[in-house]
Amino acid sequence: MNLPSGFGEFWPDGEFEGEDTDDNDSGWRIRLRSYYKAQAPEEQERLFDYPGDDVGAAHFYPGYVSGKFIHEVGTKISPDRPPLTPIEPHEPPQFFQTIKTYPSLGSLIMLNNRIVAVDASLKDIIDLLEPAMHQFFPIEIRMPKGAVFPKQYYTLAIGQYFDSFSPEHSSPASWYKDGDYQFKHLDRKSDMAGLAFSSSVFGKAHLWRERRRREGLTCFSDELKAEIEKASLRTPRLYKMKEV
Repeated sequence: MNLPSGFGEFWPDGEFEGEDTDDNDSGWRIRLRSYYKAQAPEEQERLFDYPGDDVGAAHFYPGYVSGKFIHEVGTKISPDRPPLTPIEPHEPPQFFQTIKTYPSLGSLIMLNNRIVAVDASLKDIIDLLEPAMHQFFPIEIRMPKGAVFPKQYYTLAIGQYFDSFSPEHSSPASWYKDGDYQFKHLDRKSDMAGLAFSSSVFGKAHLWRERRRREGLTCFSDELKAEIEKASLRTPRLYKMKEV
C-alpha cells in the first residue's frame, strides 16, 4: 500500500490537536514543547538527548516524537538527533481536528506527518493476526461545529521492519536507487507488480514496512488482505507484489 496522495476519505484535511492561529503550529506540537520545557533537566535528557541548548531541544522534540510513529525504534532520522526511543504515554496525539465535515472515512487513513490511523475493526484484525506486535493509541477525529466522527480510531505504530526487497528479482522499470541504501518505486499497478520481496526475510509477518522504503510502502500479507475484504473494510488501494 502506498500512502494517499491527496485529501479525501483516506486522508482528511486537518491538524493534530487543532491549530494555533497565532503561529500556525499544531496544538500537538505546542503541547509537546510545553511538556518538555516543564521537565527537570535529567528527564529532558532522557526524553530527547539533543546536543544543543534547551531552546533548540524543545523546538525539535515534537518532530522527534512524530518520527516515532513512522520509523523503526533505534532509527536516527537526522545525524544530530538521538536514535528514536519507544513512544512515551504523553506523546501520542489526542485528537485530530478536520477543517471540514467528512460523512465517511476509510478503515485506514493517513493523518498529517505520514502518520496512519486505523478504526477499531481493523485494529482488532491486526491484533488477532499479530498480537502485541504493533502499537495503537486512541485518537478522536473531531470535525467542525463540535461534531465527532462516530468511529473510534487509533494511531498505528507498525512494530516490525524488514529488509526483504529483492532488487535482482524486481523489474528494473518498477524502481530506482535513492542514495546508497534507499530505493524508490513507481506507484502504478504494473510497477507495483514488478517489485519482489523475499519470503525468507519477512517470513510469516502480516503487516510490516521495508527499511529501505520506510513509510513509503506498507506491506500486507495475503491473509491480512483477505480478512480486510471479509470484513468489508475500506483502505487505500492494495497492490499485489511478487514473493520470491
